[in-house]
Amino acid sequence: MNTIPVPSARRSFTTGVLAISFLVAGLSSAAEVKLDGLLAVIDAPSPCVTVQVQIFESEILKTMVALTPTGEVKPLGKTTPIPRFVKGMNYRLQAVCVSTKGIFQNTGLSFKADGRTVMVVFTKAGFVIKRGGLAY
Repeated sequence: MNTIPVPSARRSFTTGVLAISFLVAGLSSAAEVKLDGLLAVIDAPSPCVTVQVQIFESEILKTMVALTPTGEVKPLGKTTPIPRFVKGMNYRLQAVCVSTKGIFQNTGLSFKADGRTVMVVFTKAGFVIKRGGLAY
C-alpha cells in the first residue's frame, strides 16, 4: 500500500471538512427535531491546545465542551451532552483558548439558531467563532 504525503495545511483543512461532514451526517438521522450543526472545528496552526466552550440556551448553561485542533468535540464532564442547537432558540457561547504558550484569548457569540453550523476556527493568533453554512 502506497502512502501519499499530504501537506499539513491541506491535511488540516481536510480534517476540518471531515469533522463537519460527520457532524452533519449524524444530524440527518435525528428524525423529529431539526437541529443546527454541532460545533465544528476547522484546523489551522494555533497556540491553542483546546478551546473550551460554554453553551447557554436562553441564558441557562446547557453544556461545556473542549474542541481540539484535530477536529474533536469532547464533552467536559461525564454527563455533559454534545451541543445541539434547536432551530428558533437563542444561544450564547463563551469560549476560551487553553494554551501552553502563555496566550490568553476569550470571545463569545450570541445567535438565534437558524440551521447554520457554528464553527471554531483555529488560527495563528488563537481562534475565532463564526457561523457557517446551512446544516440542513
